Amino acid sequence: MRERRVRFTATARQHVTQERSWWLAKRDHQELFATELESAVNILAIMLGVGTPYLRTELPALRRLYVRKVGYHVYYTFDDDEVIVRALWGARRERGPTIEQ
Repeated sequence: MRERRVRFTATARQHVTQERSWWLAKRDHQELFATELESAVNILAIMLGVGTPYLRTELPALRRLYVRKVGYHVYYTFDDDEVIVRALWGARRERGPTIEQ
């Protein structure tokens, strides 16, 4: 398996910053957020198409990977060379994120 480059959109970077701040303020095991997100990014780089399709968007081929230990979905698209993380969103929220094209 070939490892792809993983890139975060500005929106996804903002989500990560917000969610990390919330996690550090509200949760025990503060290192868990960073280690689980890093593991998810490593999985995305190696295993193209992991997770499930997310159909509630106009963005074609959007997928999401559930990061169980922290309760977040990583929303992403990919091609042969690159994975683009488009959002990080709490899985318990009633609606999904707004995804930029």
